Amino acid sequence: MRCLLVTSAAMALSACSQSEKAAAPEATPTTSAAIPAPSQAGKVPAAFLGVWDYVKGSCEPASDLRIEIKPDAIEFYEAHGDITKVNVESPDTVVLDLAMDGEGEQWAMSRRFTLSNGGETLTPTGMGEEKFEPMPLKRCKS
Repeated sequence: MRCLLVTSAAMALSACSQSEKAAAPEATPTTSAAIPAPSQAGKVPAAFLGVWDYVKGSCEPASDLRIEIKPDAIEFYEAHGDITKVNVESPDTVVLDLAMDGEGEQWAMSRRFTLSNGGETLTPTGMGEEKFEPMPLKRCKS
């Protein structure tokens, strides 16, 4: 069984079925505000960039729930993801398609990130068959 648990329950990064590709559900706008057009292989919007950790985490590099979102990649505790597609669903929500690499394994996955609390809280959720209990992350000071 090719399973890779990169972080604990908050991120629940598993690669048990790398051959399956999860399809992102269509987004339905919830407000009348203008929603930016999807960006195919562009950069992650600035509001999502930076270092994030579980709300009770230390923000230290050794924290296993810490992630760093860069314009073209994400660094998890023990894995790296190159961003292959950015889909901006709303000003507060993006879906990132990732080409992951960690602990000798490679896989593809999609992850939805939603901002709240004035951009100070980020909640990741799994896409397709990858389901896990969403756990909020706080923005870490640079």
